[in-house]
Amino acid sequence: MAVRFVYQASCLIAALLCLSAPSNAADPSKLELRGKVILQEKCGRCHAVEAVGESPLKIAPPMRDIYARFAPRELQEELLEGKVSRHKEMPQIEFSQEDVDAILAYLYALAVGKSDRRTH
Repeated sequence: MAVRFVYQASCLIAALLCLSAPSNAADPSKLELRGKVILQEKCGRCHAVEAVGESPLKIAPPMRDIYARFAPRELQEELLEGKVSRHKEMPQIEFSQEDVDAILAYLYALAVGKSDRRTH
């Protein structure tokens, strides 16, 4: 199951990188960094956005856990539509396609790093 998820996520990220602006496609680390910055600015007040650590707001799951809960295309759609929140207290944030591409690239990098740490 985890292998299939990583494969699906890698296919989605590869497609997103191909569709992204040429400067981002040439340097995936810039896209990932942009995604991290967006998450820190928009979500970091409540959610953990790093590979490890607890969320500042205890009831807010870390973004890495949210990423693991969704199929990549589903999360992409949820972020674009601003529907990720299931709680009325959480603000609805609509992201642009470019923002979503960057966020998914960053979360994918965290997921791959996590699976790499388990195999070593």
